[in-house]
Amino acid sequence: MELQTILIFLVTFIACSEFLLGTSLIQRPIVLGTLIGLIFGQLETGIIMGATLELAFIGAVSVGAYIPPDMISGTILGTALAIQAGTGPETALALGLPISTVMLALNSILSSPTMLIFTHMMDKDIENGDIKKFKWHYFFGGYASFLPRLIIIPCAFYFGSNAVVSLLSQIPEWLQTGITISGGVIPALGFAMLAQMIMDKKIAPFFFIGFFAIKYLELSTTAVAIFALAYVVIMFFKEKEKNENATIVSQEGVEFDEF
Repeated sequence: MELQTILIFLVTFIACSEFLLGTSLIQRPIVLGTLIGLIFGQLETGIIMGATLELAFIGAVSVGAYIPPDMISGTILGTALAIQAGTGPETALALGLPISTVMLALNSILSSPTMLIFTHMMDKDIENGDIKKFKWHYFFGGYASFLPRLIIIPCAFYFGSNAVVSLLSQIPEWLQTGITISGGVIPALGFAMLAQMIMDKKIAPFFFIGFFAIKYLELSTTAVAIFALAYVVIMFFKEKEKNENATIVSQEGVEFDEF
């Protein structure tokens, strides 16, 4: 248990390093679920749970003032507790979503003021032209704002895992059936949120072509993805050839006008 808690802390630390590594997407559920699966020696289960949570959170994108639920805590704790309880991805969803919502509230209360303090420090460093202090405040300020996650996630696993596992073992069958059903619906809602943001009249035909190819032609998702990739490559080279021809025609037109 102690070793697993330490490794979960390290995974949390890595996930909180997104601000330092750039947009590496290391904090996405599909990555964190895989790492948690490795910790428990159940890589395949971790990948499945991470992929399920990825679908649920795929439309949860920070846009403007909207802050989505905390994917890091929801994925790490949801996956770890579900694997330890010997249950499936639907349990990881049932645990991960409320955990991520609670952590969002804690982050808003604790993390935002901490980040604001360090932001003012960095503003002062810029005014004074002190680059060295600016770098230190930027580095420690980033991790200080993630302090609630770095403390709560491993502690919640260490002190609460036995209680959660015991509670899950006592869930009645009718409730387990409901959790399984909701585990299939929630990822669909997450994908629908994403589709709502990106869908337009140019993209919609390709979406329905892929849907009907899987539904009626009984093609696998991988096969549809391969066909889609091949089509994109063909269109890319056609568009490139079209632009080159247009450039040649334009150059010939310029020479004619000068003549």
